[in-house]
Amino acid sequence: MRHELPFPIHNDCGICNYFKKIWEDGWLDEYSDNHFLIKAIENRLTAFIGFTQMLNNDPNLHRLIKKHGVIDNNSFNLNFCMNLSGCLAHLQTIFGNDHMERFIKDQLSAGKQQYDEDTFFEAISEISVLRFYAIRSKWKQALYEPPVQISKSLKNPEARFVGELSLNGNVEEIVINIEVKCPKFPSIEHQESKIAIPTVLLSNEGRKQIPRFCEENEIIYMSPRVMKLKDFLNSAATKFSIPKDNEFNLLYINWSFCDFPSNSFLEAWSLLTNTINGILTHPNAARNIGVSSEVFERITAVIVYTEALEGLMFLDFRMYGNLMDVSKDFECGFWTINCAMRKKLVNLIYYIK
Repeated sequence: MRHELPFPIHNDCGICNYFKKIWEDGWLDEYSDNHFLIKAIENRLTAFIGFTQMLNNDPNLHRLIKKHGVIDNNSFNLNFCMNLSGCLAHLQTIFGNDHMERFIKDQLSAGKQQYDEDTFFEAISEISVLRFYAIRSKWKQALYEPPVQISKSLKNPEARFVGELSLNGNVEEIVINIEVKCPKFPSIEHQESKIAIPTVLLSNEGRKQIPRFCEENEIIYMSPRVMKLKDFLNSAATKFSIPKDNEFNLLYINWSFCDFPSNSFLEAWSLLTNTINGILTHPNAARNIGVSSEVFERITAVIVYTEALEGLMFLDFRMYGNLMDVSKDFECGFWTINCAMRKKLVNLIYYIK
């Protein structure tokens, strides 16, 4: 069993104390040897799903990337383990030992011996977003997977945070409910080829003409992932109830690991917000593709982002720049569905940054 082996990281100054503890307690025993985390702990991680995109997204502020796109694997592995260890240790103080043990054993393990790296990145996305909120304020209450009674079904978002927000001299109680989605994308074998993905909803005629044009011009055509977005929105709506005053239901979508290095964010963002027939800007267009009306009643805002290599290494959502002005940062977009809540939501985002 893995816990019988010495913890591989030389733990000077306790930089990975939490990982050392859960390693010795057997929480990682059922993880596959091919698991991203196990390979990072053992310093043998060199490649993974979405590497090319995250490499192209990266500003390389910390000189992680060397010449010709080669990365310093030793530095990446150690820093990733150190930061994830600290993240999980902090989240355990917020949500409790039992929740964190279940999360690490059942979700972060990503299928255990039937390891699926996409599932691992779903769990990492959740950690990154929840830690962003957990670390920014002294919350009155923080609940992991709080139950939400909707009709006869009992579903839950990832987490709920209850605290206070000072606005114009008034202190008001706020409730933040968070749902995180991270799609699985097929492996792309044509990274160097010309690829076209429409970023507006297509008519029936458009679905015929654009693929034909691409074929005639030796361009690889890929249909926009409209149904993924529809499913994410509808699923999130089932996790939320209609928000009360000062309650914010936030849906985060990590649109990383797909086809366009450095630009993939624009696919999801444009499909959701374009002025012609964006899913969030045109409720009638949304309804035509099967988006539930409850999406517009229950979700306060949608945040779409893509991951960079350093973002993954540091697991710090604050690295995504100015969330409220996507004209300055096209790696993260923030769209308020409930316009009446926008002013408070703007203050909320800046308050916790």
